[in-house]
Amino acid sequence: MMEYVPRRSLIHNLHPLTKLIWSLIILILALIFNDPWYLAAVVLSVVLVGLIGKVVKETLVYLGAMLLVSGFVFVFQVLFRPGGQVLFTVFPSSWLVVGGWLPVTEGGVLYGIVMSLRMLCIASAFPVILSTTQPRDIVMAMVDTLHVPFDYAFMFTAALRFMPVVMSEVSTISQAQRSRAYAVEGWNPIRKLQAFAPIAMPIVFIAIEKADRLGLCMDLRGYGSEGRTYLHVLKLRFLDWAALTLIIVVIIGSIVAATQGYGRIVIPQ
Repeated sequence: MMEYVPRRSLIHNLHPLTKLIWSLIILILALIFNDPWYLAAVVLSVVLVGLIGKVVKETLVYLGAMLLVSGFVFVFQVLFRPGGQVLFTVFPSSWLVVGGWLPVTEGGVLYGIVMSLRMLCIASAFPVILSTTQPRDIVMAMVDTLHVPFDYAFMFTAALRFMPVVMSEVSTISQAQRSRAYAVEGWNPIRKLQAFAPIAMPIVFIAIEKADRLGLCMDLRGYGSEGRTYLHVLKLRFLDWAALTLIIVVIIGSIVAATQGYGRIVIPQ
Protein backbone atom coordinates (compact mmCIF):
# COMPACT_ATOMS: atom_id res chain seq x y z
CA MET A 1 0.00 0.00 0.00
CA MET A 2 1.15 3.54 -0.81
CA GLU A 3 1.76 6.37 1.63
CA TYR A 4 2.04 10.11 1.12
CA VAL A 5 5.50 11.20 0.01
CA PRO A 6 6.19 14.85 0.97
CA ARG A 7 7.91 16.44 -2.01
CA ARG A 8 7.66 19.66 -4.01
CA SER A 9 6.15 19.07 -7.45
CA LEU A 10 3.36 20.23 -9.73
CA ILE A 11 1.33 17.11 -8.97
CA HIS A 12 1.60 17.67 -5.22
CA ASN A 13 0.24 21.21 -5.68
CA LEU A 14 -2.87 20.07 -7.56
CA HIS A 15 -6.24 19.98 -5.85
CA PRO A 16 -7.26 16.44 -4.79
CA LEU A 17 -10.41 16.76 -6.90
CA THR A 18 -8.26 17.35 -10.00
CA LYS A 19 -6.35 14.14 -9.29
CA LEU A 20 -9.55 12.18 -8.69
CA ILE A 21 -10.97 13.39 -12.01
CA TRP A 22 -7.70 12.45 -13.71
CA SER A 23 -7.90 8.92 -12.27
CA LEU A 24 -11.49 8.65 -13.52
CA ILE A 25 -10.34 9.67 -17.01
CA ILE A 26 -7.65 6.98 -16.89
CA LEU A 27 -10.38 4.47 -16.08
CA ILE A 28 -12.51 5.69 -19.00
CA LEU A 29 -9.57 5.53 -21.41
CA ALA A 30 -8.84 1.97 -20.29
CA LEU A 31 -12.43 1.01 -21.11
CA ILE A 32 -12.93 2.76 -24.44
CA PHE A 33 -9.66 1.51 -25.97
CA ASN A 34 -8.76 -2.14 -26.51
CA ASP A 35 -5.70 -1.74 -28.70
CA PRO A 36 -2.67 -2.93 -26.66
CA TRP A 37 -0.50 -0.10 -28.00
CA TYR A 38 -3.01 2.54 -26.89
CA LEU A 39 -3.40 0.91 -23.46
CA ALA A 40 0.37 0.75 -23.09
CA ALA A 41 0.49 4.47 -23.94
CA VAL A 42 -2.04 5.16 -21.16
CA VAL A 43 0.14 3.30 -18.65
CA LEU A 44 3.21 5.23 -19.83
CA SER A 45 1.30 8.49 -19.44
CA VAL A 46 0.59 7.60 -15.80
CA VAL A 47 4.28 6.83 -15.27
CA LEU A 48 5.06 10.23 -16.83
CA VAL A 49 2.72 11.92 -14.35
CA GLY A 50 4.50 10.05 -11.57
CA LEU A 51 7.80 11.33 -12.95
CA ILE A 52 6.49 14.91 -12.89
CA GLY A 53 5.25 14.33 -9.33
CA LYS A 54 8.67 12.90 -8.32
CA VAL A 55 7.08 9.62 -7.25
CA VAL A 56 8.02 7.53 -10.27
CA LYS A 57 9.96 5.07 -8.11
CA GLU A 58 6.94 4.40 -5.90
CA THR A 59 4.71 4.11 -8.97
CA LEU A 60 6.99 1.60 -10.68
CA VAL A 61 7.26 -0.51 -7.50
CA TYR A 62 3.48 -0.65 -7.29
CA LEU A 63 3.16 -1.52 -10.98
CA GLY A 64 5.77 -4.22 -10.54
CA ALA A 65 3.60 -5.83 -7.88
CA MET A 66 0.53 -5.47 -10.09
CA LEU A 67 2.35 -7.28 -12.90
CA LEU A 68 1.96 -10.50 -10.93
CA VAL A 69 -1.81 -10.03 -10.75
CA SER A 70 -2.08 -9.01 -14.40
CA GLY A 71 0.08 -12.00 -15.34
CA PHE A 72 -2.42 -14.29 -13.63
CA VAL A 73 -5.25 -12.58 -15.50
CA PHE A 74 -3.36 -13.05 -18.78
CA VAL A 75 -2.82 -16.78 -18.18
CA PHE A 76 -6.46 -17.27 -17.16
CA GLN A 77 -7.77 -15.53 -20.28
CA VAL A 78 -5.35 -17.39 -22.57
CA LEU A 79 -6.37 -20.79 -21.23
CA PHE A 80 -10.10 -20.33 -20.80
CA ARG A 81 -11.16 -17.87 -23.52
CA PRO A 82 -10.78 -19.62 -26.87
CA GLY A 83 -11.31 -17.68 -30.05
CA GLY A 84 -9.80 -17.51 -33.51
CA GLN A 85 -6.95 -19.63 -34.80
CA VAL A 86 -5.47 -22.24 -32.46
CA LEU A 87 -1.77 -21.57 -31.90
CA PHE A 88 -1.03 -24.65 -29.80
CA THR A 89 -2.48 -26.76 -27.01
CA VAL A 90 -1.14 -27.00 -23.49
CA PHE A 91 -1.59 -30.76 -23.64
CA PRO A 92 -0.47 -32.04 -27.08
CA SER A 93 -2.97 -34.11 -29.04
CA SER A 94 -0.58 -37.08 -28.97
CA TRP A 95 -1.07 -37.47 -25.23
CA LEU A 96 -3.58 -40.01 -23.98
CA VAL A 97 -6.82 -38.91 -22.29
CA VAL A 98 -5.81 -35.23 -21.86
CA GLY A 99 -4.51 -34.80 -25.42
CA GLY A 100 -5.80 -31.59 -27.05
CA TRP A 101 -7.01 -29.96 -23.83
CA LEU A 102 -6.64 -26.23 -23.16
CA PRO A 103 -6.08 -24.85 -26.66
CA VAL A 104 -4.26 -21.50 -26.79
CA THR A 105 -5.85 -19.35 -29.48
CA GLU A 106 -5.01 -16.08 -31.14
CA GLY A 107 -8.09 -14.43 -29.67
CA GLY A 108 -7.31 -15.70 -26.17
CA VAL A 109 -3.78 -14.33 -26.25
CA LEU A 110 -4.91 -10.96 -27.60
CA TYR A 111 -7.77 -10.68 -25.11
CA GLY A 112 -5.42 -11.65 -22.27
CA ILE A 113 -3.00 -8.88 -23.23
CA VAL A 114 -5.86 -6.35 -23.40
CA MET A 115 -7.29 -7.31 -20.00
CA SER A 116 -3.86 -7.30 -18.36
CA LEU A 117 -3.07 -3.84 -19.70
CA ARG A 118 -6.49 -2.58 -18.67
CA MET A 119 -5.86 -3.76 -15.14
CA LEU A 120 -2.52 -1.96 -15.12
CA CYS A 121 -4.17 1.21 -16.44
CA ILE A 122 -6.85 1.18 -13.77
CA ALA A 123 -4.45 0.37 -10.92
CA SER A 124 -1.62 2.67 -12.01
CA ALA A 125 -3.38 5.91 -11.04
CA PHE A 126 -3.78 4.98 -7.37
CA PRO A 127 -0.11 5.12 -6.32
CA VAL A 128 0.26 8.55 -7.94
CA ILE A 129 -2.76 9.93 -6.07
CA LEU A 130 -1.94 8.36 -2.72
CA SER A 131 1.73 9.31 -2.77
CA THR A 132 1.11 12.94 -3.78
CA THR A 133 -1.99 13.74 -1.69
CA GLN A 134 -2.44 14.01 2.05
CA PRO A 135 -5.28 11.77 3.34
CA ARG A 136 -6.88 14.76 5.08
CA ASP A 137 -6.97 16.63 1.75
CA ILE A 138 -8.78 13.71 0.15
CA VAL A 139 -11.36 13.87 2.97
CA MET A 140 -11.85 17.61 2.45
CA ALA A 141 -12.24 17.20 -1.31
CA MET A 142 -14.79 14.41 -0.90
CA VAL A 143 -16.79 16.24 1.80
CA ASP A 144 -16.69 19.88 0.67
CA THR A 145 -16.63 19.46 -3.11
CA LEU A 146 -18.30 16.12 -3.79
CA HIS A 147 -20.60 16.38 -0.74
CA VAL A 148 -19.83 12.86 0.41
CA PRO A 149 -20.96 12.27 4.04
CA PHE A 150 -18.02 12.85 6.35
CA ASP A 151 -18.32 9.40 7.96
CA TYR A 152 -17.90 7.62 4.62
CA ALA A 153 -15.04 9.87 3.56
CA PHE A 154 -13.28 9.33 6.88
CA MET A 155 -13.70 5.54 6.68
CA PHE A 156 -12.24 5.57 3.16
CA THR A 157 -9.15 7.54 4.11
CA ALA A 158 -8.73 5.69 7.41
CA ALA A 159 -8.59 2.42 5.48
CA LEU A 160 -6.00 3.90 3.10
CA ARG A 161 -3.90 5.06 6.04
CA PHE A 162 -4.44 1.97 8.15
CA MET A 163 -3.18 -0.60 5.66
CA PRO A 164 0.30 0.93 5.14
CA VAL A 165 0.79 0.98 8.91
CA VAL A 166 -0.16 -2.68 9.18
CA MET A 167 2.13 -3.61 6.27
CA SER A 168 4.95 -1.72 7.96
CA GLU A 169 4.36 -3.75 11.12
CA VAL A 170 4.42 -6.95 9.05
CA SER A 171 7.82 -5.96 7.66
CA THR A 172 9.13 -5.12 11.14
CA ILE A 173 7.97 -8.42 12.64
CA SER A 174 9.34 -10.38 9.68
CA GLN A 175 12.74 -8.75 10.08
CA ALA A 176 12.67 -9.47 13.81
CA GLN A 177 11.88 -13.11 13.10
CA ARG A 178 14.72 -13.33 10.57
CA SER A 179 17.16 -11.81 13.07
CA ARG A 180 16.26 -14.69 15.37
CA ALA A 181 17.07 -17.21 12.60
CA TYR A 182 13.42 -17.94 11.86
CA ALA A 183 13.24 -18.89 8.16
CA VAL A 184 10.31 -17.48 6.16
CA GLU A 185 11.83 -17.82 2.69
CA GLY A 186 11.30 -20.64 0.23
CA TRP A 187 9.00 -21.65 -2.60
CA ASN A 188 6.97 -24.32 -0.80
CA PRO A 189 3.53 -22.73 -0.21
CA ILE A 190 2.70 -25.01 2.72
CA ARG A 191 5.95 -24.18 4.48
CA LYS A 192 5.44 -20.46 3.82
CA LEU A 193 1.98 -20.61 5.43
CA GLN A 194 3.46 -22.38 8.42
CA ALA A 195 6.26 -19.82 8.59
CA PHE A 196 3.85 -16.87 8.54
CA ALA A 197 1.64 -18.30 11.29
CA PRO A 198 3.80 -16.81 14.11
CA ILE A 199 3.68 -13.45 12.29
CA ALA A 200 -0.10 -13.39 11.82
CA MET A 201 -0.97 -13.46 15.54
CA PRO A 202 1.07 -10.35 16.51
CA ILE A 203 -0.36 -8.50 13.51
CA VAL A 204 -3.91 -9.22 14.67
CA PHE A 205 -3.18 -7.87 18.15
CA ILE A 206 -1.39 -4.81 16.74
CA ALA A 207 -4.31 -4.07 14.37
CA ILE A 208 -6.81 -4.32 17.24
CA GLU A 209 -4.66 -2.06 19.42
CA LYS A 210 -4.28 0.56 16.70
CA ALA A 211 -8.01 0.50 15.96
CA ASP A 212 -8.72 1.02 19.66
CA ARG A 213 -6.29 3.96 19.77
CA LEU A 214 -7.89 5.46 16.67
CA GLY A 215 -11.33 5.28 18.25
CA LEU A 216 -10.02 6.89 21.45
CA CYS A 217 -8.35 9.71 19.51
CA MET A 218 -11.58 10.32 17.59
CA ASP A 219 -13.53 10.65 20.85
CA LEU A 220 -10.94 12.98 22.41
CA ARG A 221 -11.05 15.27 19.38
CA GLY A 222 -14.83 15.52 19.39
CA TYR A 223 -15.58 13.38 16.36
CA GLY A 224 -19.22 13.71 15.33
CA SER A 225 -19.78 17.12 16.91
CA GLU A 226 -21.40 19.91 14.91
CA GLY A 227 -19.66 22.98 13.54
CA ARG A 228 -16.64 21.23 12.04
CA THR A 229 -13.89 23.61 10.89
CA TYR A 230 -10.67 23.13 8.89
CA LEU A 231 -7.22 24.57 9.35
CA HIS A 232 -6.66 24.81 5.59
CA VAL A 233 -9.35 25.35 2.94
CA LEU A 234 -8.63 23.83 -0.45
CA LYS A 235 -9.54 25.80 -3.57
CA LEU A 236 -9.14 25.20 -7.26
CA ARG A 237 -6.33 27.38 -8.60
CA PHE A 238 -5.06 28.29 -12.04
CA LEU A 239 -2.91 25.16 -12.23
CA ASP A 240 -5.97 23.01 -11.49
CA TRP A 241 -8.08 24.70 -14.15
CA ALA A 242 -5.27 24.28 -16.67
CA ALA A 243 -4.97 20.58 -15.80
CA LEU A 244 -8.75 20.11 -15.98
CA THR A 245 -8.82 21.81 -19.38
CA LEU A 246 -6.11 19.45 -20.64
CA ILE A 247 -8.03 16.48 -19.21
CA ILE A 248 -11.22 17.56 -20.98
CA VAL A 249 -9.36 17.96 -24.28
CA VAL A 250 -7.81 14.51 -23.90
CA ILE A 251 -11.09 12.75 -23.10
CA ILE A 252 -12.96 14.47 -25.95
CA GLY A 253 -10.19 13.66 -28.40
CA SER A 254 -10.08 10.05 -27.19
CA ILE A 255 -13.83 9.59 -27.58
CA VAL A 256 -13.74 11.06 -31.09
CA ALA A 257 -10.78 8.84 -31.99
CA ALA A 258 -12.54 5.75 -30.64
CA THR A 259 -15.69 6.51 -32.66
CA GLN A 260 -13.50 6.73 -35.76
CA GLY A 261 -12.02 3.31 -35.05
CA TYR A 262 -8.69 4.42 -33.62
CA GLY A 263 -7.56 2.46 -30.58
CA ARG A 264 -10.15 -0.23 -31.30
CA ILE A 265 -9.29 -3.66 -32.68
CA VAL A 266 -11.36 -6.71 -33.49
CA ILE A 267 -10.61 -9.63 -31.17
CA PRO A 268 -11.37 -13.04 -32.72
CA GLN A 269 -14.24 -14.82 -31.02
